[in-house]
Amino acid sequence: MSKYNTNDPEAVAIRKKIEKLQSMGREAELYDVISKEDVELFELANDVKLPEDYVWFITNVGNGGIWEGEWRFYRFHLDDGFLFEGLPYHKKGQEKFAFEVLDTGCGSGIGLMLQKEHFGEIAYSDEGLAFYHPIPLHGFKEFYLKWLDEACLGYDHICFESTLHGTIEEHLEQYQKNPDNELLRSIWLKVNPQCASKQFLSDVHSVFVSETNPENKVMLARILAKARYHDLPSVLKAIFRPENYEIIVWEFYFEMDYFQKWVEAEGVMKDAAKYYPLLVEIMKYYETAKERKYFKYCFEMTVMNPAFRAEDVIGFLTSNDAEIVKCLARVYQDNIRERVGKYIDTAKIKYEKMQES
Repeated sequence: MSKYNTNDPEAVAIRKKIEKLQSMGREAELYDVISKEDVELFELANDVKLPEDYVWFITNVGNGGIWEGEWRFYRFHLDDGFLFEGLPYHKKGQEKFAFEVLDTGCGSGIGLMLQKEHFGEIAYSDEGLAFYHPIPLHGFKEFYLKWLDEACLGYDHICFESTLHGTIEEHLEQYQKNPDNELLRSIWLKVNPQCASKQFLSDVHSVFVSETNPENKVMLARILAKARYHDLPSVLKAIFRPENYEIIVWEFYFEMDYFQKWVEAEGVMKDAAKYYPLLVEIMKYYETAKERKYFKYCFEMTVMNPAFRAEDVIGFLTSNDAEIVKCLARVYQDNIRERVGKYIDTAKIKYEKMQES
């Protein structure tokens, strides 16, 4: 059988979008189609009916393929491709209700429901046990095309199934008419420096400046941080208060990848020193905080900063607090050790004594 059905205009259009992604350097591929006769044999043998949009896709566009990262679109096999799973409280094998079509990594996946009241719906699976929390999309075809369209726009695909329909520009326009935080969350999940135009960032910043809702203002700041807005110090200072410190540390460490850059080549981050006072203030907050969520990340970024001075965080470096000592004792990066090595060695001794006692 041919690689794919070129007689179907919609199938050809989807294939062209895959080729566009490949030309953009993104990982995407579709495997050979399967015959409709093979699908019918499977349905007959298993006494089950598969959703029409899914059957159309695997017989006209592609039977499985590669998305990006850990995501994989399973091939449909007649004998060993899918395992039906019963709901946790049902006896094994009593009800055929779903099968996985996508592997999203970390033991999770996306499946198709086959129960009458949810027939054809897309839902999550967890560790291959059961599907739950239906995704607000009508079926596999709509699910796949949504991903494909957003991938072609250069959007981040992680958690794309949780995003709203539409472009980031459309979301922002809708937000200005109806300030729903879910619109901002959808932008935040999709946006990255490559897909955010200067005009878009300017528009987001304008909304950010005028925003009075604290929660929405924080999300707007996170969008600007993830998209690498040119004046992030002023943005972070505008939301710089204790209830937001953990979010700021998260944005620094994970979304902005600043720490990773310091690990690879200290000082490579442009204008790194501008952020040092913010990190020191957050470190001071951790001194009296009941919980020290993300403390390790903040500590690492502080001592890695080109502007670092040991006296700014000497209280932590010489602390007898068990949690802080434990954090110090586990620091392993060589370029951190060069700066605070003597404190780390002391912390290791303290930590060993704490464990003994």
